[in-house]
Amino acid sequence: MPHPTDNKTFKEKVIWHLLLAVVAFIISLIFSMILRKELIHSELPGMLIMTFVQLELFVWLGTLFFQSIKIEDRKYIQRIVGRLLVFYISVLVISLIMFLGIYTFHFVKNGADFSLYFSSLTSMELKSFFIATFVGFALGAIFFFYSQWSEALKRVQKLKQEKLIFQYETLKSQVNPHFLFNSLNSLSSLVRNDADLSEKFIQKLSSIYRNILENSEKEFVPLSSEMELVKDFFYLQKMRDEEKIELKIEFDESTKAQVLPVSLQLLIENAIKHNSATRNQPLEIIIHFEGIDKIVVRNNLQKKTQMNDSSKIGLKNLNERSKLILNREIEIKETEDEFVVKMPVKITH
Repeated sequence: MPHPTDNKTFKEKVIWHLLLAVVAFIISLIFSMILRKELIHSELPGMLIMTFVQLELFVWLGTLFFQSIKIEDRKYIQRIVGRLLVFYISVLVISLIMFLGIYTFHFVKNGADFSLYFSSLTSMELKSFFIATFVGFALGAIFFFYSQWSEALKRVQKLKQEKLIFQYETLKSQVNPHFLFNSLNSLSSLVRNDADLSEKFIQKLSSIYRNILENSEKEFVPLSSEMELVKDFFYLQKMRDEEKIELKIEFDESTKAQVLPVSLQLLIENAIKHNSATRNQPLEIIIHFEGIDKIVVRNNLQKKTQMNDSSKIGLKNLNERSKLILNREIEIKETEDEFVVKMPVKITH
């Protein structure tokens, strides 16, 4: 799991660590008043360093425990309370181990009698430790819940924005003059020559739009549903390009997995749009799984020499949706001979 600074600029990272240092200093002063009855004392620097290290560790641990919980989840409160309990137990164990290590180090360094080790530890030191720990828990809970709530709200807002962009781009990519022109041209020819085939063509075209309209609001769709869209879309392309393009599906389509809506179709369309295809050099698109939670779309690379201006927002938007919804990015790899996109999927049981 990434640390909160992973996606920030260098300046933002510095500000984040400085903020933690300030918080560590304030906490250390509070502990000093509670435990030592004075603000400044000889053990303050060591206390400050230990507090800062603990904050860095606990923020990372908090990210590990809570990043996957979404505020729009119906069981948000139950999930976060349950994980908070586990988080606090983990923090308590780590803090206790660190405390015992430092206490033992100073005990040995000062040459104290080991017969007094446990009596000193239980009578004074552990009491101070638990007071400091629970004060830290109270302050940390306030800071943590505020930061988590704020981050969750930002994610929800960003997700809404991405959904709007996705809906717009999806409709724009499908209901555009070029797409309709090619489809209607093919249909016009079929109507004259093959009434049965033209009817099937109309059914596929209708199915594509119905699928998009039904699923564009959803976060996930079953893989089988997305594959129906892919086949319908490819069928229309195949009618125009005939033997110039080939689609190979190398996995069991009944696999219990869910994908982002109109994601595989977008990747198929992207491959056809950006590559030339002839009967002698057909465009071959292959869809297969890598492991159990990643689906791969690959095609032989035959870039068109002339391309219309592209917003290049398709893959970027797909990646943003994947990060927001699955907390994982798509992987894009281009070699001299091949273009590959690996997309994470949600596994259901």
